[in-house]
Amino acid sequence: MASGVVDIQVSKELAENTIVIIYNCEGGLPNDLHLIRDGYEVTLQRADLEGKVRVVHEQGSDCSFNYIEVDPLTARKFRMRHGSRFTLVYDPNVNRLRIRRITTSQAHGFLVSEPRKHRDGSIIIGYTLLSWLGIPSTPNMVITVANGSISKKLKVVIPENELETDFRLTAINMRRFGLKPGKQWGLVYNQLTQTMKVMPVAATASRRIRPRLTKPTRRR
Repeated sequence: MASGVVDIQVSKELAENTIVIIYNCEGGLPNDLHLIRDGYEVTLQRADLEGKVRVVHEQGSDCSFNYIEVDPLTARKFRMRHGSRFTLVYDPNVNRLRIRRITTSQAHGFLVSEPRKHRDGSIIIGYTLLSWLGIPSTPNMVITVANGSISKKLKVVIPENELETDFRLTAINMRRFGLKPGKQWGLVYNQLTQTMKVMPVAATASRRIRPRLTKPTRRR
């Protein structure tokens, strides 16, 4: 058996019924997806959907999270949206690659005070932290930030330094959420609701696997 967690990238450049696995991104979670033979045809299955696809391996050591590229036809057939996150499980005995949607991802982020008042409607999130959480780096992305019963919609701003694992809020927003800067916070992001919950580190520490840090590259 081989398994791993990946993000989905839909590429018009791929031939039909093809998936490209980039499994060695230094910021990704540990996996053994390399055990799937390169160039091999497998049965791809999601719930009651299945079909034959060809698996291709590519290197991606400068990326921030493991991902697979799929052609548009395969993406539509298996209801895989660009930017969504999946777990892959390959059974070599039956040559079957099962996929399952992951809706929530966890990480720890260091909270820093944002001094610019015009950022009251924004949350600044380092690209590496953004990738760990599975938040798409699309322009004008808006998410709901929540702490307990308090929530607010904020525009996501990505700083130029892509290595950052910090997130920044203005003083008025930190007071609103009851958060203190200068410390780590547990973060849980839900791709379906586009909500990022902020909580004490202890609430997420026992369930979180920390990715390795490297210089990330923003994927196309």
